[in-house]
Amino acid sequence: MKSHILPAMQALILLLCVAMPVMAGVNPSAVLVHPLDLQDIGAPVFTNFSPRDGLPDTVTVAIRTDRDGFVWAASPAGVFRYDGRHWVGSDDPAMAHWVDSLWVDRQGTLWAAFRSDGLARYDGTRWHVENRRTGLPSQQVRRFAETVDGSGASTLWALTWDRGLMVRRGGRWQADPDNADLPPDSILSMAQTGNLDGRRRQWVGTGTSGLWYRDEGTHGWHKWQNPLLDTAQVEYLLDTTRHGREALWLSVFGVGLCRLDADGLHCLTRKNDGLPTLEIYDIAATPLPDGDAALWVSSRAGLIRVHDGHVQVFDRRHGLPSNAVRGLNAWRSPGGNEVIWLATESGVSRTVLGASAWSTASLLGSGSIGVFGVLMEPDGHGGERLWVGASDDGIGLFEDGHWRQFTAAHGDLPAPSVSMLAVTTGADGARTRWAGLRGGELLRIGDGPVFQRQPTPWPKSNGEAVLDTLARADAGHQEQWFALRQSGIYRLRDGQWKAFSADGVRGQWRVVKLLEQTTGDGRSWLWATTNEGLARFDGTRWTLLGHAAGLPDTNLIGLNLIRDAAGHPVLWLGTSSAGITRVDVRDPQHPVVLPDTLPRAPDPTAYSALADSTGRIYICTNNGVQQLTPTAAGYREQVFTRRDGMLNDECNTDSQLIDSQDRFWTGTLSGLVVYDPHREVSDTQPKPLRITSLQVDGQSMPGPAVHLPAGAKTVKVGFALLSWYREGESRFRTQLLGFDAKPSPWTAEDSRTFSTLPPGSYSLRVEARDHAGNASDAIMVPITVDAQWWQLLSVRIAAVLGLLVLGYGVALLRTRTLRAQRRALERRVDERTAELHAANARLLELSYHDALTGLANRRRLLEQLEQPGNAHAPTTSTALIFVDVDYFKDYNDRFGHPAGDEALRGVAATLLRCAPDDALVARYGGEEFACLLPGTDTAQAMRLAARICVDMAEREIPVPGTDQIERVTLSAGVASAPLASVDDAYRLLREADKALYRAKLDGRNRVRGPDGATTDDRLTSA
Repeated sequence: MKSHILPAMQALILLLCVAMPVMAGVNPSAVLVHPLDLQDIGAPVFTNFSPRDGLPDTVTVAIRTDRDGFVWAASPAGVFRYDGRHWVGSDDPAMAHWVDSLWVDRQGTLWAAFRSDGLARYDGTRWHVENRRTGLPSQQVRRFAETVDGSGASTLWALTWDRGLMVRRGGRWQADPDNADLPPDSILSMAQTGNLDGRRRQWVGTGTSGLWYRDEGTHGWHKWQNPLLDTAQVEYLLDTTRHGREALWLSVFGVGLCRLDADGLHCLTRKNDGLPTLEIYDIAATPLPDGDAALWVSSRAGLIRVHDGHVQVFDRRHGLPSNAVRGLNAWRSPGGNEVIWLATESGVSRTVLGASAWSTASLLGSGSIGVFGVLMEPDGHGGERLWVGASDDGIGLFEDGHWRQFTAAHGDLPAPSVSMLAVTTGADGARTRWAGLRGGELLRIGDGPVFQRQPTPWPKSNGEAVLDTLARADAGHQEQWFALRQSGIYRLRDGQWKAFSADGVRGQWRVVKLLEQTTGDGRSWLWATTNEGLARFDGTRWTLLGHAAGLPDTNLIGLNLIRDAAGHPVLWLGTSSAGITRVDVRDPQHPVVLPDTLPRAPDPTAYSALADSTGRIYICTNNGVQQLTPTAAGYREQVFTRRDGMLNDECNTDSQLIDSQDRFWTGTLSGLVVYDPHREVSDTQPKPLRITSLQVDGQSMPGPAVHLPAGAKTVKVGFALLSWYREGESRFRTQLLGFDAKPSPWTAEDSRTFSTLPPGSYSLRVEARDHAGNASDAIMVPITVDAQWWQLLSVRIAAVLGLLVLGYGVALLRTRTLRAQRRALERRVDERTAELHAANARLLELSYHDALTGLANRRRLLEQLEQPGNAHAPTTSTALIFVDVDYFKDYNDRFGHPAGDEALRGVAATLLRCAPDDALVARYGGEEFACLLPGTDTAQAMRLAARICVDMAEREIPVPGTDQIERVTLSAGVASAPLASVDDAYRLLREADKALYRAKLDGRNRVRGPDGATTDDRLTSA
């Protein structure tokens, strides 16, 4: 081992940083700290619907849920209804118009406003259209509204583009008598306040003339004077009451979101309040658990949430299909869930508030490879603050309801990517924050925050990174340890640095996590997870424990000490290919690997295992988070993925924590997510089961019973379970009483069709259950089938007698004819079968090839890897080369996509020319290619990859439409392994991908192999 000693002054500075932390050493348990409110940081989970689900290929502008639980979307193509599985447009030609808005009145009637064709009312079965021909004062309807007078009677209003207000009285629409007082302007919004200014008042927002009002019991509209609103477009109005104070919220296009209350008018703007845009539309409010309410606003920059003056914005990065949200509707389901439906310019989106215990906390790193550090601490003001470190996005700090971001671009950090966030505690109990950066830099984070670069002895390189740090007192000395991605372990003690390795380390020693264990005799031991196994420090030297000690995988990642049911210390190790491995360390000198009795992890790569105060254990993997709950027989598991609300299924190293509220935080490839077990609510509410369609011979029939007249052949009954959440997991079964002997199996089929039922009376029993297994009340559909004249009993007896007389002769003739027909049919079947076989062969061939390059595609490559019959003997090595075109996006941006396509065809030609005959060359996707080499070891594959990169660098690529010639370079990653199983194949894929990532990280136009093995540092043509 080699010691590295800094100059005395540098060592003294860093030692002071360890001993004199930036935060006062206060015992957290002695101070009451309010936990971070997830309402102010978490993002909802969105479910999206598009034309694939039946929506029109146009924008959607409004959305409402009717009294039966069906959801309706408005668009330029008309209205579309969602039945829990499909979106279906109205088949009424009178509804094929641009619909501006939808409304459900207090009686439960659904209304649709046409932009230029009047309006329509839905009675639960069909639409009734009203326009100028039926006496409607205006055909240009913008929106509906409803007011209630002092006696509780409601009045329905229609707001028009050209004729002011229309009011519905006695079942008819008529112009409002006070329209003459309104400006000749479009009426866009209407609301009613109860005691604002001490009286019941109606308000309308106009297109260019601001806000107007009139008091109940009086006639005449008056302009509400305010310079901000005098010529404004008031798009939407919403009346709210909070803590007894009433407020009128205004969505003012071009101005912002405004609140009018007893204190006057206050507007949230882009400059002062972080509003993402001034182009805003609808407003809705949803209650919060503390009795307050959150405000939701649709806008051209996403969905906006406003609470206590804090503005949050959710857009495509959070899972919305479009940033342009044109309309929204907040609706409470029968089960008590608040459901927000969004009409966007790319379909419909939905979020069920509180339905998922997961929420998105931060999108830092989403443009790169995600979050690699997370830290929660008291903020010194009775609350908490959250630190997040990410790839390419620096460090984010959430405090006092707001995010601040610190990046290399702004001069805050010396490098853009964070590899670690940690806190160490000194001997005096004081705490110090640390940040490790890609490249090997170490920062101390002071209050402010201030980021102070620390002098360190290890070599700095693109591949280096500080992954963990640990401070401890040992034999009267304060020391700090650092785990490094390439340089092993360093210790700072008494101002002196010392580098550590261990016997048996080959090449670069990657150390991921450090942990201190103090045994009953007071002795301190250190443990580390490394790429060479589990390392143990006994106070003098580090010792490696690997396969010989019983470890199934020596490429280790996570490290945590969790005591078992008997209180014994057990190390839980995250591994690259064996999930979680547990090691009993009651005697650190003789650790024992425990039998693998845990439920199988959802992915072989497991990053960490953390236990909360109740004993629940969270295991973060490359395919979701596994939650293990202790039981008398072991552990009960639950696996969380994107379907449950995670932002991404793949976790990241060193980015998990459990906070004081037992909430689990984890960094993923797409950002930071948090799971709150207290929000995990068991769904026990049966959902409404509805009949959606009744058809006889393809024609819709009114319900609730079905009558098949004589001669009708088929009857089809459609049904839906209105679950509003994870509806794809709804299941149905049916039984036609009087025909079926037993119910059908439970399936996802949401209709039942019968053909040529015998005459008689039947009842179709429909049952349903939702994703949680809640059974809904069954529905009975009576079905009556009339008999044809020839099905009458007397006619049948006569027919039987006639048939007996003619039977013999007809049978002879029939038999002869059938034989001839059978022979002809057999010939036709043989011919058709041959044609189908040929067509299927052609389709299969096309499905395995990339249309642009003519190479095999990703599907062909994966099937080749997964088929044991195509693999060599387990002792034969198979190599895989991953190739990526350097700076291909820039190439496309400069020369255009036709030039990019020409470059990709050039790469394909180079690969085919260089690869041996038995290689499989495939386009893996985008600008990525792969070359599978049976019977090839790493060295051979490295040489071939180098030749491919050099040949490609020499290749001249014409730019279509010009005389210009360009060149591109390649980066390549190489791995090889014997393929004895499908797991081996996917491990080979992963290792080649890691090598390719190293090649790109090291500067591109390079070849990298396992563990960073290289050819020339940069490839050049001869």
